[in-house]
Amino acid sequence: MSRNKLLILGTGLIVILFSIVLYFLLRDTGRDETEKQEESSHRDPTLERVGDGPIEIVSDDPEEILERYRTWAQYPPYSRPLYSGMVDLTDPFNAERPPVGVIQNPAQGCASGPDGMPKCEKNAELSDVQCEMTPEKSVVVGKHDLKVFLRCFNKEGVNLPVTGITPRIYRMLYRAVYPSLPPISSGDDGANGDVRAGDHIYTFLIRPTSEDWGQMYLEVDMEVKGLRHNQRASWMGTPHIVAQFNTPVQDRLRDGHLIISIPVSIYKAGYYEFEANLQEKNGDQRLVASSTFEGELEAGNRTIEFVFWGKVIRDRHIDGPYVVRQIRGKRNNSPVTPAMVKRAATENKPVPEPRYTEPMWEHIEMSADADTGSYNASEFSTAAWDSKEKQDRIQFLEEMARRQ
Repeated sequence: MSRNKLLILGTGLIVILFSIVLYFLLRDTGRDETEKQEESSHRDPTLERVGDGPIEIVSDDPEEILERYRTWAQYPPYSRPLYSGMVDLTDPFNAERPPVGVIQNPAQGCASGPDGMPKCEKNAELSDVQCEMTPEKSVVVGKHDLKVFLRCFNKEGVNLPVTGITPRIYRMLYRAVYPSLPPISSGDDGANGDVRAGDHIYTFLIRPTSEDWGQMYLEVDMEVKGLRHNQRASWMGTPHIVAQFNTPVQDRLRDGHLIISIPVSIYKAGYYEFEANLQEKNGDQRLVASSTFEGELEAGNRTIEFVFWGKVIRDRHIDGPYVVRQIRGKRNNSPVTPAMVKRAATENKPVPEPRYTEPMWEHIEMSADADTGSYNASEFSTAAWDSKEKQDRIQFLEEMARRQ
């Protein structure tokens, strides 16, 4: 075979190999985010929620559902892989919301339709102006000052002056509205928390009261480019302290899993839910895993343990040291907690009739980050999670697959 023919053949083989590799890369990219979300979910992806409880579903392809569950259940529900796209976990107190358009011409001839929704002869027309109202964070604990920032801008992104600002603060609880004190200050004068005077970013300084518990709102009437506009921002408030994180945070290897122990002072007994993330400290600072802990805690000094499942860390191939981040918690203030439901089921008793008179959650101030010791990913266990819950679920899905 001539040298030219060999070159042509070699080039053709390279093109074919490149095409195959590209195909698999593109295929994996297309399904990567969906698979990551399902793999990382703390909730069984083969269960559908109806109301407050999970209802087992029967798929058109039970064998596929069985395989999905087996893949998901290699890790426990309380310790899952963590990826950068999971912003609800990696930035849990972020209060940013999409900007709201300012109306140029209001809707006309509006009336409620048969379905109760408004029907208009002429829909509202939006101007080229949008406004953002953003609290510093979505959860406020204690009576620390909170800043909310307002800016209105045109389609080029240039901030515009806002006039006629009239703010009010209130909370909503079971459709009832309770007014609160107005902001301590508001303006664009470089004072009282406003970063820079005259940049058309307006700062509202809010000091929570002892009554500001639950879903809080700042609502502002304003005028921009001669157009009247109304907009509001919200956050969750817990002005009283139900618990607080303490130090030192300790880490150790137990049965091939990473255990993070955190002392907590519990001031109000109840059912608590805690969450934390694990991240690579050095290098690319890749996200590793998330972990949850929940249960009834009596008042006093307690220690909670986050279990970062060994196989999760090992499968991610990320060595330590790590940083434990976004350490947060909240108390379930519902009249019926998960512990009550579990006891009622165990004792075959009815669940008590709930009376909702207070907000559902009481939040805890987020803890500072904590560093761990050095670990190699190969030190962690290769064992998949197992439990009676898992085996019962597999048995149920296998029975569904046999019946098809």
